[in-house]
Amino acid sequence: MKPESVPNDDLTGAELAVMEVLWERDAGETIREVVLAVYGRHEHSLHAGVKSFLDRLIEKGYVRVDKSAFAHRFHAAFTRRQYVGSRLKQMAHSHFGGSLTPLLLSLVEQATLTKKDRAAIEKLIENIRD
Repeated sequence: MKPESVPNDDLTGAELAVMEVLWERDAGETIREVVLAVYGRHEHSLHAGVKSFLDRLIEKGYVRVDKSAFAHRFHAAFTRRQYVGSRLKQMAHSHFGGSLTPLLLSLVEQATLTKKDRAAIEKLIENIRD
């Protein structure tokens, strides 16, 4: 999945919950499946709400829809990693003059890193050096 670019529109909490479902499932989801994943039950009012979120996400460019079957299937237009990377680049641009270094330092300083996290960061740095 490689879009032209990730949209700049921010996601609401509810939209992000829908995106999380789509990111977790590569096969695409029907509205009913999204409702069940987000709420754990299916009711008409929840179905209508999720449909509105999906319509808005399609309009914003976050979701694409496959209408080839009776029950339309909704897919994320890009991966979670692409979304997060785009948001971090935007934050670096708006808060740090485009530099990733102070952003990354802020993230690392504020986080409680596990040994696994530190090892992954060290491996990433080694790969960058090579």
